[in-house]
Amino acid sequence: MRRWFTTAHVAILTLFLVVSAGMIGYQILYVWPAQRCDREGLWWDQRDRQCLSPIPIERFTGRDFEAYKPVPAAPLPARR
Repeated sequence: MRRWFTTAHVAILTLFLVVSAGMIGYQILYVWPAQRCDREGLWWDQRDRQCLSPIPIERFTGRDFEAYKPVPAAPLPARR
């Protein structure tokens, strides 16, 4: 009588389980933390895998950018 599970079947099943576990581990360690950080409106640092909060530029410069109004540039002189 022929065996139902041959060595090839077991090897393919093992390979499938290892690849599936690797994909789930990648999702848990890399993808889900980045998505959670994006949902919270923070910045995700891919290299260090950290969720960081943005620092406003006013903290470094001391300027109040809300009161700053940009002035349009003067138009260029007409060419003849």
